[in-house]
Amino acid sequence: MSLALARRYARALTDVLFGEKLPRAAEMRPQLAALKEQLAQFADLLRQHAPLRNVLTSPAVPQQEKLAVLDQLGQRLKFSPLARNFLALLIENQRLDLLRLILESFDREVYARLGIVPVEVVTAVPLTAAQRKELEARLRALTGGEVELRFGEDSAILSGGIVRMGTTVYDGSLRVQLRRLQAELAGE
Repeated sequence: MSLALARRYARALTDVLFGEKLPRAAEMRPQLAALKEQLAQFADLLRQHAPLRNVLTSPAVPQQEKLAVLDQLGQRLKFSPLARNFLALLIENQRLDLLRLILESFDREVYARLGIVPVEVVTAVPLTAAQRKELEARLRALTGGEVELRFGEDSAILSGGIVRMGTTVYDGSLRVQLRRLQAELAGE
C-alpha cells in the first residue's frame, strides 16, 4: 500500500515538474537536480531530528503551525516553490512518512520519462575524469541512450569495479574474481 501511494505521489510530482510537454534531458537536469537535492535534504533533516519529525507528523499539531515550520525551514534551505508546495501537500495529507519511498519512485519516473538510465558505479579507488568520461561513453553505447552515472568507492572490492543498471549487475571486481577462482580450486 505504501509503495503504491509513493508511486502516485511521485507520478504527480513528475507531472507537475514536466508540465504539458516532455523537455529534453539536458534542459531538465539543473531543475531536476535542484528539486531532488531540496527534497533529499528535507528527508535527511526529518530522519536526523526526531522532534521536528514529531511536530510535522503529529495530528495534535495544527496544520497552520506545521506549514509555518515548513516555511521557516524552506527559507533557510532555499526551497523552490515546487519543493515547498509538494512538502506542504505531504504534510496536509499526512504522508510525510512516505517521503523516502516517494523520492525513490520519483527518480525512476523521471528517468523513464527522459529516457535516462541511472547507473551506479562502485570502484575500489576514485576514477579520474578521463576514466569517468570513457566509462560514460561505453555505457551510452551499451544502453543506446542517455546515462546518469553515480560514483562510489568501496575498498572491499580490492580492484576493478561494479556497475549496476537497474537489475543488471556487471561485477568486474577482484573480490568476485578471487571468489570464482577459489570455487574452481575447491571443486577440483
